[in-house]
Amino acid sequence: MSGASPTPGAKKHVLRLFDGHWLAMASAMGLTIAAGGLAILQPSFAGRIVDAVSNGSSITSAAAILVVALLGQILLDTVGHYQFERIGEKVVYKMRCAFALHVVNLPVADIDGHRTGDLLSRASNDTAMIREIPRSIGDILFGAVSAGAAVVLMFSIDPVLVAMVIAVIVVAFLGANQFLKRIQLAAGRRQVAVGEYASGLDRTLSAIRTVKLFRAEQREIRSIVRSADHAYTAGVRTALLIAAGTPVVQLAITGCSLLILVVGGSRVARNELTLGELVSLFMYTMYAVMPLSNLFGGLALIRTAMGSLERLLETLNRPVEGAALSRSASTGEHRPASSTSLVEFDRVSFAYGTSQVIDDVSFSIDRNQVTAIVGSSGAGKTSIISLACRFYEPTAGIIRWEGEEYQATPIGELRRHLALVEQDAPVMHGTIRENLQIANPESSDGEIWTALKHANLAPEIECLPDGLDTVVLDHGRSLSGGQRQRLAVARALLSRAELILMDEPTAHLDRVNELELMQNLIEWRGARSLLVVAHRLSTVTRADRILVLDAGRIVATGTHLELVEDSAAYRRLIEQTLGAKPQGSELAPARA
Repeated sequence: MSGASPTPGAKKHVLRLFDGHWLAMASAMGLTIAAGGLAILQPSFAGRIVDAVSNGSSITSAAAILVVALLGQILLDTVGHYQFERIGEKVVYKMRCAFALHVVNLPVADIDGHRTGDLLSRASNDTAMIREIPRSIGDILFGAVSAGAAVVLMFSIDPVLVAMVIAVIVVAFLGANQFLKRIQLAAGRRQVAVGEYASGLDRTLSAIRTVKLFRAEQREIRSIVRSADHAYTAGVRTALLIAAGTPVVQLAITGCSLLILVVGGSRVARNELTLGELVSLFMYTMYAVMPLSNLFGGLALIRTAMGSLERLLETLNRPVEGAALSRSASTGEHRPASSTSLVEFDRVSFAYGTSQVIDDVSFSIDRNQVTAIVGSSGAGKTSIISLACRFYEPTAGIIRWEGEEYQATPIGELRRHLALVEQDAPVMHGTIRENLQIANPESSDGEIWTALKHANLAPEIECLPDGLDTVVLDHGRSLSGGQRQRLAVARALLSRAELILMDEPTAHLDRVNELELMQNLIEWRGARSLLVVAHRLSTVTRADRILVLDAGRIVATGTHLELVEDSAAYRRLIEQTLGAKPQGSELAPARA
């Protein structure tokens, strides 16, 4: 939270929330104002009834008007508040859609910097609070109209007494306003704590098998309960502030009532007011001070909603991927592009914060070529994949696609040519068909089965009762690690991308499946190029070219046989990382 008062950005965004709803808002406001107007008629006719009873006159017409005004007020107020509630739901729907769209389009670096649970809390809890704004506007508007009209009509009866009432109202409002500032700050802290709670629960559930195996349930629960306790404490403080501010309003209501009864009663005794005028004054006073309670409650809800809105704006104000990347400028000296390469890294460097990961790396991937990257853990292999996918921007150097700088190519157009097999092979909840068609929504079942065959997964899917319509659980928990990886490979093949980037694509496969999968990939890739990050010898030996990465720098490049002979770093990797002896090759070089 930035402070107790709403930021200018939050105030402006409140108005934008109602874009497309101004007509409905005007209608709801009109109904509320009309309801307030009918409410203000009632004290006058109530007073006339009292005077008529005192004088022995007929009360029929005044009573009839009073009943009609009362029923009309109820009807208009009900319809008006329904309108405000409906607008509130529309605003929440609009905000949730906008928030989801924005988050999904944020740069990967921004998403990586947020806890998933906190984003989910903002998407659910904070957006829900926004619906209070239209509802509270209705309460405030009704109260303001009623109070303002009541005060004006009271002046026509007894200006001195009204001045006293106004003085009490102003003092009460100033006192209540001090609580409103603190309510927004406390409500913002509560929403932050709720986000921490959601993040903690998400963290535990995401690793539930590890948590259970290491008997860490109680430790994790303690951490989650601490977050829940923080949310409870902040919520109680919010409730305390609202409860503490309410008596200020109630004292004003009580004070004004006593003032009217005591002072007004004495004026009736002195024949300065009629009994009917006193009744009217008393009812007008109620219409002037009773809305203070609604006014305070409405303002408190708006302050609470503004705290949630500011949390949402923290995310919504971050530039989406296209906007963020379009402002990224190429660094380093411009060099003539070479269109013979599919992808070219030209003296590229990259750092996470102050930690240098890639340092002055240059290489290219030609069409229909298999390129492998090997290196010890932390050497920067996955970072090169991320840069190639443009998940991150280089801190120096230039990356080119078909001779054009990455920045000159729209990001959607660039990624249309790329496919990715991630190391953890994420699988989303849904059917196997839906997971595969993420890459190509228009793919036919025949194309899907062909991709599964090349990924060496078709026989296992055919054995499932529902085949392609088999539903997989969240994070692919109903599949083995090897099945997830082969499903990811099939998805990449289905994409028809020109370059498939693969980060440890065989890490969870046994040797037989690994060899068959790599053979299929090389033989059935068509005109596509592969960039493979791997640790296993059998995965890289068939590559047309192998890049040896050490501490973020390329220290050697060549075929497997060339590197075994010429590169001590490669031989050391074979012995220490790839788990094999550096004598010759297990497999023949890749076929064209």
